[in-house]
Amino acid sequence: MSQNISSYNPIQYQQLQQLQQAQTQQTQNFAATPSAASNISDKGVVQNNPLLNAATSTPDNPLYFVGAAGISSAALMAINNVINNPLQTKQYDDTFFKKVETFVDKYASKPKAKNVIDKINDFGNSVKNTANKSEILRTLLNKPGLGGSQVQSQAAGAKGHLANRAIETMKKYKEHYLKTTGNEFKEFDAILNKASKESYKHYDDIMNAIRNSSADLKTVMGKRPWWGLGLVKNKVSLQEILNKDILIKNYKTAGTSLGQKAAGYLMRSIECLTNGMFSGKGQVLIQALMIAQSVNEASKAEKGEKFSTFMASFAELMAFLATMGIQMRIVNHLAGLKHIGMSKDNVNKLHDAIAKANQAAKAGNHSEYAKQLNIIDKLKDVSKKTATAGNTSIKWYQKPVKWIGKLMSFGRVKETIKPLKTTKFATNLAKIPYGLKVGLGYAGRVAFIMAAIIPVFSGIAKKASYAIFGKPTKTLEKQKQMEEAEKNSADNIQNGQPLEPLQQPSQVVQQPSAAPQVQNSQQPQQQPGSLYQQFTNQYHNPAGAQSMSPQTPAAASVRTPEQNAGIVRTYIPSPILGVENTIAPPMSHTAAIDAVLRQADLAEAQAQKYL
Repeated sequence: MSQNISSYNPIQYQQLQQLQQAQTQQTQNFAATPSAASNISDKGVVQNNPLLNAATSTPDNPLYFVGAAGISSAALMAINNVINNPLQTKQYDDTFFKKVETFVDKYASKPKAKNVIDKINDFGNSVKNTANKSEILRTLLNKPGLGGSQVQSQAAGAKGHLANRAIETMKKYKEHYLKTTGNEFKEFDAILNKASKESYKHYDDIMNAIRNSSADLKTVMGKRPWWGLGLVKNKVSLQEILNKDILIKNYKTAGTSLGQKAAGYLMRSIECLTNGMFSGKGQVLIQALMIAQSVNEASKAEKGEKFSTFMASFAELMAFLATMGIQMRIVNHLAGLKHIGMSKDNVNKLHDAIAKANQAAKAGNHSEYAKQLNIIDKLKDVSKKTATAGNTSIKWYQKPVKWIGKLMSFGRVKETIKPLKTTKFATNLAKIPYGLKVGLGYAGRVAFIMAAIIPVFSGIAKKASYAIFGKPTKTLEKQKQMEEAEKNSADNIQNGQPLEPLQQPSQVVQQPSAAPQVQNSQQPQQQPGSLYQQFTNQYHNPAGAQSMSPQTPAAASVRTPEQNAGIVRTYIPSPILGVENTIAPPMSHTAAIDAVLRQADLAEAQAQKYL
């Protein structure tokens, strides 16, 4: 360490200060500029992922950011109310969506439109037929793996969200009925007991229970959730659930008319934009923060490009929420590649056997556990040469694909067999590798989604925004220049190129216009190897020093406050401080050290006047 300290000089101090100023200026740049963490990753997960990139950036004005989020959330909730209110109190045929359906069907009945629709349907059928000829594609499309309850709920998409919302609504109706009549409403008890934990599995049963009940479907219930600070009333009705069920089926069910699909996709689009149609207003808060982040970025964009910057940022961030169900389905289908060679019926039997084995493991049922493991082994037995138990043989080129499926399903709770419960010590010991497997698998899939899936959807959304609203060319060019300048500065400092030490004191200069020289009598006698003397000879220029070579004239004007004041230190200052300058943030640890050393300099300067 002493060697490093002794090699510093005023020129190096200036270079260190320039780097510090560049790092300070970085926090004031356009919000989309990657932070130091993203530079370390070298355009890795943080920089490529819009969520992580937004999370690592800090708004210049937090109050402005919070205000934008508050206004955005209020506007989104108002939009939700406008759209939801008719759905809560009207039959589907009396809503705006039915009018959209009727209008589009009328247009689609014309010959030209019908011809286009038929061609689109034919193309879709040909793609399906081609996929069915390949075992890999057939497995990818038709034999997905199983994730945990949250993953499966998200993978169910709008149905999963609406199923959760329906369960909450039925509970609210029971509370409302008891409060208004004094009696219990028990018709929902059976479905609530059956579907409360994994509602996405029982979507049709939930809708049938509501549809066949004697409840007043148009009763609008609401309460003020804690996060709304008493200002937000989250209203819902059973009629709203049934209307949204119709809209979901309109765009999901095969064979529906173009008008029905248009009405369904309109509702889905509104859900993507407001994020409160299927899952309630609580989700709006997340989207409001995204809007505030986009507003923050737009405020720093170049003139004339603020709107296009906002739309690009908003589309990039919203792609995460809008495609969450698709993201989960992609993971499920990739994990299902391990089922290559198995029939779809056997895949379902395998999932059922694993579920029963895990139940037996939890209960400590040895015989049932062994029985289910034997079934699992037989179902997985896919021979290289002959088919067994309804399975087909695996080709050599399918094995790497099957391995990808095993990797993606590694540690999934519903596809991993739990250790059998025996003695307390043995069970706890067996849970360690099981827990590590589950944890590593979960972390790996999250990293895969963040690094590979979300950036793809966000990139597509951003390019679509550029095509519609224009590309903020000036803003992006400025951002690119800032990144390159910062990277070059950091690389030069890290490689030591601009901080090449000056080994001989004679290389340091003093111009004729320099401050009064410190007399040689003030300099302690030079002793070879003295850390203090080596630092002094490089930090202060003794009288009669040689001029700097003309190759580096800029360094001749670099002077420290000590040189200008004619101060000779009797201690070694911190080599990282250098020329006095503003240190950001002002309350940092470095700034505190700097303040102490500056006071010491002033005290020594006063003392030298009287000595």
